[in-house]
Amino acid sequence: MKTNNNWTFGELVSLPKEVKDVKKNGDNSFTEFITSRYICIREATNTQRGILVKALGKLPAENISIINGAPFCKDELDEMFYAKRYYSFPFPTAEELKEALNIIRGNQTLLNQFADNKMHINPDATFWVKETAVNKWLRKKLQYMDAQEDNISQAHNRDVHYRLSIVQFSNDELFW
Repeated sequence: MKTNNNWTFGELVSLPKEVKDVKKNGDNSFTEFITSRYICIREATNTQRGILVKALGKLPAENISIINGAPFCKDELDEMFYAKRYYSFPFPTAEELKEALNIIRGNQTLLNQFADNKMHINPDATFWVKETAVNKWLRKKLQYMDAQEDNISQAHNRDVHYRLSIVQFSNDELFW
């Protein structure tokens, strides 16, 4: 979607709903989406994309499925007469997550902005990532990143980690 993205550092940004289809399974469809309030943690320049972050709180592994090889959480649902459409905020890659946390970590202005907007975040905690692992039965497994240790590990069924949605932007386009 083409937009005019001149968001500034620390600004609360309300994004219109945009969707990307992930999978259709019979009458059910799975769609990633961005919408609602994000905080601008880096402005876009001619040489680098800006970054918007939405903190979604902590989420247990049992609430996340693997759809088309990637994590998917049923954040919203459209129930139609014979079908259902599930929506998930996209999970960030480990690299996107590291970059965002490095910007947020120790920046009291950003930490206050997240707190003021009831988006709880601890930049030294553990976070769900888009990357998955394959177990010995060749099934995809969820992974998380320990931000303090800077490593990625395979998740267990009872794990609970923070979840972020990250959108990068240029002056005229969103990337997610």
